[in-house]
Amino acid sequence: MTRTNRTFKRAALAAGILLSLAACTPPILEPTPAQTIPHDAASGQKLAEAREAIEAIPGISVTNFTGGNDPNIKGNTGYSIWFRVDPGYTLQAGDVLVDYIVRNVWSVGEGYMPNTQIQISSSTADGEPLIDLSAAGVGSAWTGGPASAPSQHSTIIIPLSADDPDGARNISLLTKDGPWPGVTPKPLPDNVTAKVG
Repeated sequence: MTRTNRTFKRAALAAGILLSLAACTPPILEPTPAQTIPHDAASGQKLAEAREAIEAIPGISVTNFTGGNDPNIKGNTGYSIWFRVDPGYTLQAGDVLVDYIVRNVWSVGEGYMPNTQIQISSSTADGEPLIDLSAAGVGSAWTGGPASAPSQHSTIIIPLSADDPDGARNISLLTKDGPWPGVTPKPLPDNVTAKVG
């Protein structure tokens, strides 16, 4: 009887230890939205390189180029590019420029992959030819919707959210040749802008 009690006590003690160890095991957590977004790829260009490629276009000055930042609490991250058409220049092929900017952004492997949008904004100097980035976005096939009136300050949003039909279509186009980051686009020809006068 004593031997049976001792065996029972040992089994109870072992069971108690196992239960206390199981209680200390942390629960398995689902990854946060931010943890599922690709980032810091081994390939692709740097943010500064993408900015320099756009600034290399005659008559275009990039005034702001941000993106690749940590996703917000909802797991959203995107890019914002602001450029100015320099005095004495006019934009001849806005659709080509918008396509080039989108593909340059998508080829950045530094930081996080954009998963919400790419915002492109432009400005022209007083008295210079006006721009319609909405028409350029439609012409480049990255955005839908009607063109707006040309203005001194213009903005378009290129959606990249998989939950949005336009965003899903844009992602499909961008990943046609492979996953993010995409291939760095070749430099644009000089006729995208023109010196006026």
